[in-house]
Amino acid sequence: MSLPDTPSAGAAMAPGASTRPRARLLARLAVVGLLSGALAGCFQPLYADNATVGGPGLQEKLADVEVMQIQGRLGNDLRNELIYLLAGGAGNPKGAPLQLYIAVDTTASTALVNSSSGLPENMIIRVSANWRIVRSDDDKKKPVGGGTAVGTASIDVSDQRFANYSAKNDAETRASREVAEQIKAQLAAYFIRLGKEPPKPETTKASGS
Repeated sequence: MSLPDTPSAGAAMAPGASTRPRARLLARLAVVGLLSGALAGCFQPLYADNATVGGPGLQEKLADVEVMQIQGRLGNDLRNELIYLLAGGAGNPKGAPLQLYIAVDTTASTALVNSSSGLPENMIIRVSANWRIVRSDDDKKKPVGGGTAVGTASIDVSDQRFANYSAKNDAETRASREVAEQIKAQLAAYFIRLGKEPPKPETTKASGS
């Protein structure tokens, strides 16, 4: 059987044939470079002080939210984490124009069961929080924004009751940190959509005598 003719190693190539793939590659790289330069000006950090996206000082808006009391150990952990995230370690702002109210709940579900004993070996701890933001000068506390955040963490279950209790508390704390991060991101998105400074409480002018 005869084989198809193939060009020999010494066969001459058409002029410029070897340079065409390289030229096409260089052209593509040039286009990518131009697009990258154009898009670079479109990027802006979420918490930047520039006013084009989140308004001037988005971090200042977050720090101008008072986190109200949340009942229970888990609620207290979540509140402390939120105060730190929103205020940057400056503490909870008393008398801020906006107040943040949160209802928190936790559940546990079995993720893995021992086939021999029928007892759980692993559990998933789920922390959920419903939050609403209100104006501090509104006596009716009508929400001007709100949302839901959920965090999860897993634990290994043992035959020691105290160890399980301690592991569950630790998992709730870890999940609450995730919830706090989500609430902060949701608040940031709220202020970006709002497109203006947080509403300030109205002041009553004293009438002249």
